[in-house]
Amino acid sequence: MPTWLEHLCHALIGRTRSHDDLPDLRDLPTSRVDVERTYYLVDDPERRTRDDRLYVLRMGRGRARRAADISVHSNGRVVGYLPAAASAALAAPLAGLGGAAIVNGAGPRPGTTRLRVDLPSADAMRSLRGTTELAAA
Repeated sequence: MPTWLEHLCHALIGRTRSHDDLPDLRDLPTSRVDVERTYYLVDDPERRTRDDRLYVLRMGRGRARRAADISVHSNGRVVGYLPAAASAALAAPLAGLGGAAIVNGAGPRPGTTRLRVDLPSADAMRSLRGTTELAAA
């Protein structure tokens, strides 16, 4: 499902809160990372499409297995988690942005079932946080 259509479905169906109040990180320089722990969370039809899609990153809510656990959400539900190294690098900048943000992602590469997410670098997120603090002042 294209990202714009997924965003429209979120608005019409109301399965999640509006993304308007979340920081949008889709324009930052990114690298594509495989989403972990997707087993039993993502169904086969969702894995079949390799199209781009909208994801929301959210900080863990206290029941995390690791110190910095960042979950990846799609269509209002968890579809997996960031790898430990990526979570550790993005935990502080994401917490500074309020604990959640919109990013792009994609379906699995050929030969694998893992979904992928486009993660901005920690430096890019820190620079974004600096510009939002200046705009608020």
